[in-house]
Amino acid sequence: MTLSGQADAPHKADARGWLWFALFVAALALLGGSARPDPVQNVVLRPLAALLLIPALVRLRAADLAGLRVPLALGGAMAVWMIVQLVPLPPSLWQALPGRDLVAGLDRLAGIEGVWRPIALAPFRALDSLLAMLVPAAALLLALAIRVRTRTILLAIAGLGAGNAVLGILQVIGGPRGPFHLYALTNRGAATGLFANENHAAVFAALVLLVLARLAVAASAEPSESLPARGRLALLPLYLLVLLGVLVSGSRAGLACAVLAMMAGGLMLWTDWRARQQPARGSNSRALALAGAGGLAIVILVSAFLFFGRAPAAADLLTDRTIEDIRWSLWPVLAEMARDHWLVGTGFGSFDAVYRIYEPTALLLPAYVNQAHNDWAQLVIEGGLMAALGLLGLLGWVGTAVLALARRAGLRLDALVIFWTAWLVILMAASLVDYPLRTPTFQAVSVWLLLCLARDRAQPAGAGSARLDVRRID
Repeated sequence: MTLSGQADAPHKADARGWLWFALFVAALALLGGSARPDPVQNVVLRPLAALLLIPALVRLRAADLAGLRVPLALGGAMAVWMIVQLVPLPPSLWQALPGRDLVAGLDRLAGIEGVWRPIALAPFRALDSLLAMLVPAAALLLALAIRVRTRTILLAIAGLGAGNAVLGILQVIGGPRGPFHLYALTNRGAATGLFANENHAAVFAALVLLVLARLAVAASAEPSESLPARGRLALLPLYLLVLLGVLVSGSRAGLACAVLAMMAGGLMLWTDWRARQQPARGSNSRALALAGAGGLAIVILVSAFLFFGRAPAAADLLTDRTIEDIRWSLWPVLAEMARDHWLVGTGFGSFDAVYRIYEPTALLLPAYVNQAHNDWAQLVIEGGLMAALGLLGLLGWVGTAVLALARRAGLRLDALVIFWTAWLVILMAASLVDYPLRTPTFQAVSVWLLLCLARDRAQPAGAGSARLDVRRID
């Protein structure tokens, strides 16, 4: 595996490759924002992802997979486990599994004790979850096959963030009856953007703020791969637009993640400025002036929204809704479900069906619970021990990569380490109270960022702590 800024002629992405990638990004924007198994958008998105897997697999080389063998192996193992959960088992074996007593008793009452059943308690949902893996698989393999550069991936994420912000603002302006929502089941009148859930839209916006900060650092630290001057100037208004999308949303989790992303972004820019060696006086002054203007604009924007009471998420933090949020009431129920099903799980996608068995009378509400709002617990409930081990393996790989970057920087503050640490903290915290990674868009963006992390880790030692690598792996 070699890192090079020059494209290999026989493997250079051609116009068709870029067309496929652009088509996939557009499909994600319009069709990939719901975590539900039944939106009509899936009828288009998943077959399209399957079709794009064909040219991706034809063009893929073994060398393209270097640096990603662990995540790919874990993803493949997860797919195999999902298939195993769908295999019908003999009645004696199935009934011996943990948590199957109730269904076995119903079988006896109905006189159908001899039925072979799979591990998955909701097989059609498990099959749907397996098919959902087509989207992240296509995202990763297509990016690898056509050698999409890191900078291009980050710009694609920034573009999705801009569309998410613009659409969210239009949704707030249009109100509950407005025409700008993309999904039938959604938070009507809220800033859901490209998603069906306003929390997912706001958390995604927070991650985009982090990506924009990295693009700003990369533009100043990697002259041979830097954005054009106009592109660098566009980062600040784009940042303000995405931040505006967070402020008009009612997502407290999104607001908290955005604050963390802004702090991390500011620290990245400060670290980049300090790490440059012998900067030109004129460029240094311009950079300081631009940073000061950007910081002032952000302060003015946030202060204005808070002063005029136009930041719903901030207002919710001061109400009783924070204490009475049903998410916290679910935790004892989730603990009981995880205790009963930690070994083999209930089957992916089965949470809402199994939850009805455990649902206490105190939590019977007009709105039903279709997700655990704690993805770590739900993963254990649905996937059991195998899924938990897979998650730990992936987190171990990410942590090892970030530690390798930190060691390369001499354990000093480093823009790359800050970026990846903040990204991991935001995703882990958001998944603790919600389920953003169950949407196709989040899944695709996450595997793209895993690819970027692998490339950052493969950057040669001594390249400079502030030099964010935007080259591709040949």
